[in-house]
Amino acid sequence: MGEKKGEKVEVKPELGEVQVISLGDCPICGGKNTLKAIQHIHEIPYFGKVMESTIICERCGYRNADVMILEDRPPKLYTVRVEDERDLFTRVVRSKSGTIELEEIGVKVEPGPASEGFITNVEGVLERVRETLLMAREFRKQEGDEEAVKKADEILQYIEDVKEGKKPLTVKIADPLGNSALIGEKVRSRLLTEEEIRKLSLGPYQIVNPEELESSENGSEEALSEKASGDKEA
Repeated sequence: MGEKKGEKVEVKPELGEVQVISLGDCPICGGKNTLKAIQHIHEIPYFGKVMESTIICERCGYRNADVMILEDRPPKLYTVRVEDERDLFTRVVRSKSGTIELEEIGVKVEPGPASEGFITNVEGVLERVRETLLMAREFRKQEGDEEAVKKADEILQYIEDVKEGKKPLTVKIADPLGNSALIGEKVRSRLLTEEEIRKLSLGPYQIVNPEELESSENGSEEALSEKASGDKEA
């Protein structure tokens, strides 16, 4: 174990490298020195190294997570056809910029400003969707929206049928930053087209063109120079 100021690093063969970093005060509850980041670097067989990063407050429980692939990977679309119970164990690596689509039930999980990354399997994704649907169903039920409740029930039943191997499901994950993937024997992948990339959400991230950034910085410097010159003349 090695230690530096404000951080602690542990390396365990069965877990990989785990680094704990103190981030100071919590911006949510104001707790003093209660915010920390836990970074877990480990190897996924047939895929490579990934880093799971979690920011958490020890006082209020605030939590935000992400997954980063520590190798250069191009923007890709991964697809798997779930047809039996074995397919439910297909590994799912989803970063904050990954979009998950469950084709047959018309469910799309798109990243937003507060989205989280995670590593699970297809069954875990289905459970996340099921829990969200149950909450939405209850809300619609309270509003008296019978049609929405009926639709939610149909999707919930389809999910159960998929988990029991009775119905198929096409699972897709697309990531314009290349930080998400499906991993399994039946998984198929291809590069995303430029048009597909433009249509995808980046969640909390944004793509910055280096040339535009340099141009912007030069413009700012010129504006500051002109302002300084004007002040001097005045």
